[in-house]
Amino acid sequence: MNQGARFWIGLGLLVSAGACAGRNLPPEPDSYVAADAIGADRAAELAISPAVTWLDDLSSPEMSVLAREALAGSPDLQIVEARYRAARWRARATFGSSWLPNLGIGVDGARTETPIANSSERLRTEIMTSSVIASWEIDLWGRLAARTLASDLSADAANEDLNGARLSVSGQSASSWVGLVEAQQILALAREDLQTRERALDLTQRRYDAGVISSLSLRTARSQVASARAFEAQAQDGLLIASRRLQALMGRYPDGTLRAEGELPHLAPLTAAGAPGDLLERRPDVLAAEDRMRAAGFRIHEARAAMLPRLTLQGTAGSSGQGLTDIDDSMNMISNLVAGITMPIFQGGALIAETRASVADRRAAASEYVRTSIEAWREVEGAISADQSLEVREREFTTAAEEARAAQDLAEREYSRGVATLFELIDAYTRRIDAERGLITARAARVSNRIAYHVALGGGARTGGIDEDQGAAP
Repeated sequence: MNQGARFWIGLGLLVSAGACAGRNLPPEPDSYVAADAIGADRAAELAISPAVTWLDDLSSPEMSVLAREALAGSPDLQIVEARYRAARWRARATFGSSWLPNLGIGVDGARTETPIANSSERLRTEIMTSSVIASWEIDLWGRLAARTLASDLSADAANEDLNGARLSVSGQSASSWVGLVEAQQILALAREDLQTRERALDLTQRRYDAGVISSLSLRTARSQVASARAFEAQAQDGLLIASRRLQALMGRYPDGTLRAEGELPHLAPLTAAGAPGDLLERRPDVLAAEDRMRAAGFRIHEARAAMLPRLTLQGTAGSSGQGLTDIDDSMNMISNLVAGITMPIFQGGALIAETRASVADRRAAASEYVRTSIEAWREVEGAISADQSLEVREREFTTAAEEARAAQDLAEREYSRGVATLFELIDAYTRRIDAERGLITARAARVSNRIAYHVALGGGARTGGIDEDQGAAP
């Protein structure tokens, strides 16, 4: 084979290698971040995720469906997922750069022109150089292993952040659905209150026209109607806010048209939440803090090992000539193999500072793990105690609402007969509205607290306990 053919074959191999490397590059950011944001396969995967299956225990199909939609379409969740993927790719890059040899090939060309004495011409010289360089560092002290493990643990922590974000989105969407139901009930109560006060105004107007009562009662009735209309407008705005909040979580356009069809679930009393140690194995934020604490420990070893000697093997091969046909001659290539040990002596204190900084980072990570664990226990204990208080509030407001309705009916009958005064009727209306509003708020708060309880347990609550058979989120 002649030299020209060998050159073109070698150049083709170089271009092919570059093309293969280019094919492995990730897509552009727009398609990369949102490639699998919404779709049938994605929705099916998220539907069985432990981040949302706990919602089925609350026996509210509509709430579960909307939470699953939020998992598939939440922009916030897509951001966290993209960051996790970036961390995982960087961990792979760290592994490859630490444990595998580095190999590179290149072709260089240079042209020089020098004047010729006593002549107008110039001497032109062209030199072409080809090279193949391979290098590999032997991990004598475990520095590269520590770097790889730290990077992998950081990616694991990002994965737990993703699991925590999924759990948070499902909890937020469920709580927003509860808020939407509550807002709808408050609006219905406001409209009912307006109707009752308008009936009272009609009756008061007739009695005033008959000369039975004074203008004080008539003006008071008109004031009550105006206040009821203001309360209705406020409730209408609250409904739009609640609807837009849930739509935004699900990735929909927040036009405020979303309405809830279901009712708030009826809750049973909480049972035991499980052992505190089980909680540390379930909570994604606790697991993420643990991974970061372990990663910080490996970074201490990496920083200390960076102060020790390094053993590096490097091999080079190349040839040079005055033309392209002269640099692909494998028989005349010059090769070189070098094994060297290097040790840092002076870098302005950078290595010592990095070692001490890594120790401080490890202490901060350990303290963060303790703080996250304590916060997890606090959230569970707080949800349990709050459920007990909210159960009492719901029960007592139920009784208060029933009595207030009966009192209102009695006051309306007596006022129509002229036995009760308008102010007694207004007092009955006010007490009934306060009791009804308190009951709606207490029920919604108890369901929201139960959602917070499940989220605090890491999504692993079953009838108040922890499902040990439930696996980790993908």
